[in-house]
Amino acid sequence: MARRKKEPLSAHREKITVVASALFTEKGIAATTVDEIAKKAGYSKATLYVYFENKEEIYFSLVYQHMQDLFQTIEKITLQEIHSPKQWEERYLEVCFSIQRLCKEYPIYFEGMIGYINVDISSDETPQVYKDIYNLGLRLSGLVKNIIEKGILFDIFWPGNNPDEIMIFFWSSISGIVRMAEHKKAYYKLLGFDNDEFLKREFLSLLGCCQRMQGGSS
Repeated sequence: MARRKKEPLSAHREKITVVASALFTEKGIAATTVDEIAKKAGYSKATLYVYFENKEEIYFSLVYQHMQDLFQTIEKITLQEIHSPKQWEERYLEVCFSIQRLCKEYPIYFEGMIGYINVDISSDETPQVYKDIYNLGLRLSGLVKNIIEKGILFDIFWPGNNPDEIMIFFWSSISGIVRMAEHKKAYYKLLGFDNDEFLKREFLSLLGCCQRMQGGSS
């Protein structure tokens, strides 16, 4: 116990989340218990509760980690200079496929990222990780909005349209597309679809759909 007291809080939390991640992947979230996580991490259940309030907080700590990775990836994409509509389309597809990779590689955390967190963000009693997820979600949306605003400069979107509305439309649509592709990949294979090429066409169709919607509303 003396050794643990000398370690920073972050070291204990990281050890617990690494073990929990392995168990969530192996057994699923619902089937994994706090007792199992504590035992495999080398803690008593009571000690684990010193570092996490419950299993949900452990899970959302992992969601936050993957959101951070996604944010860094999309930030690098959006910071690249864009000099033509073709380059804009390439950046747009990179953003779409970075979201798709998260869904494909870590589906249980992707669900947590796009799902509803039933907590009061403004409450002092709310664990910090929920506030972190909320705030990072706003920053992620800001990155997507940024690339949309660049698209407006290249006349990809109608100048009079609200970038926030387009951003929400894309987030919801892309999330639905990549979730469907992940859940139905065996079916797509039976149909003879190459998943990446099919997704590329879907993402471009989504872009065209948004353009037509804007054209009709102008």
